[in-house]
Amino acid sequence: MIGLIRHKPGVNWGLMNVGDEIDRMFEDFTMRNEESGKFWAPSVDIAEENDKLVLTAEIPGVDKKDVRINLHDNVLTIEGEKNHVTEEKQDKYYRCERDYGKFSRSFTLPAKIDADKIEAAFKDGILTITLPKAEEAKPHQITIN
Repeated sequence: MIGLIRHKPGVNWGLMNVGDEIDRMFEDFTMRNEESGKFWAPSVDIAEENDKLVLTAEIPGVDKKDVRINLHDNVLTIEGEKNHVTEEKQDKYYRCERDYGKFSRSFTLPAKIDADKIEAAFKDGILTITLPKAEEAKPHQITIN
């Protein structure tokens, strides 16, 4: 199985300073939406099959017109925005736990992808992206003579 590496622009993994990388990870963890002060990053599952990768992201409450998907240099980026709905409340007690604001997730893909055959579907707050592997990235059975 090939592992995925989270894309971090500017990081040279061969010459990485461990202290700097820990600082970067902490910054990623503590990034907050400027409007809400809450964390907002959709949960993502990625499965690898022989001929494709399938990425599934939970983005409930987001309209598909507010989601953008980009593949550049084998880095897949999903970004968008969940708009905050303001509610008027008569009571003194008010609670807001749902995340909102802009989000972005990027993934360095472990195999070459056939960009012309990528498919994306969005239903019930679940974004599913099917990323077919390019022919040269698919496993090939070799016959012994």
